[in-house]
Amino acid sequence: MGKMQLNAASLVALLVLTGCAKEEIAPARYAQDQCRRLTLVDAATGDHLRGAEDFVLDAATNRLFIAAYDRRAVEKAARKKAISLPQGGIYAVSLDTIFDPDAEAINIAPLISPDEFAGGLRPHGLSFDARNQELVFINRTYQRIHGKWRMSPRLQRVGVNGEIFVGVKENSPCSANDVLVTEQQVFTSFDHSACGWRGAIEDIFNLKRSGLTSSHSGLVYRKAAFANGLVRTTMGDIVLSATRENALVIMKELAEGVEERKRIELPGGPDNLSLSYDGGVIAATHASMWRLALNRKLGLGKAPSRLVKANTETGAVDILFDDPTGKLFSAATIAVETRAGLVAGSVTDEGVLVCSSAK
Repeated sequence: MGKMQLNAASLVALLVLTGCAKEEIAPARYAQDQCRRLTLVDAATGDHLRGAEDFVLDAATNRLFIAAYDRRAVEKAARKKAISLPQGGIYAVSLDTIFDPDAEAINIAPLISPDEFAGGLRPHGLSFDARNQELVFINRTYQRIHGKWRMSPRLQRVGVNGEIFVGVKENSPCSANDVLVTEQQVFTSFDHSACGWRGAIEDIFNLKRSGLTSSHSGLVYRKAAFANGLVRTTMGDIVLSATRENALVIMKELAEGVEERKRIELPGGPDNLSLSYDGGVIAATHASMWRLALNRKLGLGKAPSRLVKANTETGAVDILFDDPTGKLFSAATIAVETRAGLVAGSVTDEGVLVCSSAK
């Protein structure tokens, strides 16, 4: 997701350092009149879903898995020391249902109950392990300690049909952001090398101290400013979002980690990533970090949504969708492209954006 953990100091830094120059952007492949918002309804609770911030696609079954929870609502309840905190869920839905032109709202059933997890279910980063038919995700669990709520990220797994696996707990960095399963190992991105006020220092000075850990080798990379989304290309490269650098980091996977090959500059800070049907890397980018911060942390205004596709071999970047006002869809953090069109989710907005390919 789009997982910016901005405290007051970080927010001030963004407002001071962000420029106001108008950016010239090429026309988007999907015009706004090709796109619509689709409401997602939790079939178990009847609630309209907000915060569908990460997706993974199982192309073999044509199912989209959605990780969703309302981060702002959870953080507000935690600050107020509420008795309980809102939960989230992981959902599966057919792409045929999503692209049905007559659908305005769809009911989607949660794969698993939040009661199955100590500390609750609030899925953050999500990866699909096709070989084992599992979903691997970062679960932001909360525990009440001395009257205060404290968040702890845990790396957890469930079967694609909701099977719960009981095993050894897999440790995650305190700032764990996204996760990627490969044949050799599990990578976890961390957006700060430290948490709390020390992490805010990295934001203020835009320090390149975040990166990747590996299930086999521990820390394998720490040269990014706000390491975020992860995806693997058809050629086997690992792609990492460096959100505060407006760049994708292309890396070769090694038996004991990774090796950086090159970087691709983007028109915005990339968040979560996915692989398009034609092999391109789809990135949901943040064109205005200060507007994202106001929207994400304070619920003020709308944040732009800009979806792009990058060719990791040539470095070419195409604009797929651009909503500079955020009125149609605000603060997009993930997008998946199929031959039928584009589906995007947001860290703060309701439902999903659906853009149909031109006939």
